[in-house]
Amino acid sequence: MLSQIFEHSGVSLLIGGIALYFAYVVMVKKDIRGVLGKNKPEPKDKEGFCRDTGKLILFFAAGSFLMAVLEMIDPTIALVQMAVWVVIIFVLWKKVNDKYY
Repeated sequence: MLSQIFEHSGVSLLIGGIALYFAYVVMVKKDIRGVLGKNKPEPKDKEGFCRDTGKLILFFAAGSFLMAVLEMIDPTIALVQMAVWVVIIFVLWKKVNDKYY
């Protein structure tokens, strides 16, 4: 049973786990080097940026775990769900960048 879950959803679970790690690094450790570009300056409000960026990363992790569940039901629905989820993340990321830069 467990091997069947990892066979269908292993990559989605791995991506979700990595996203949770980055959310921890950004929200708890306040280390934003992993999400900023090399030549990008510090944001105006580092605390607010860490909070909002962490929320976005948690939202992405939730989407990855939802995709893992949907892959067990129907892979096509899972693919569409993740594509929509990524578009939403891009729009929200643009709003966060506009707010803090």
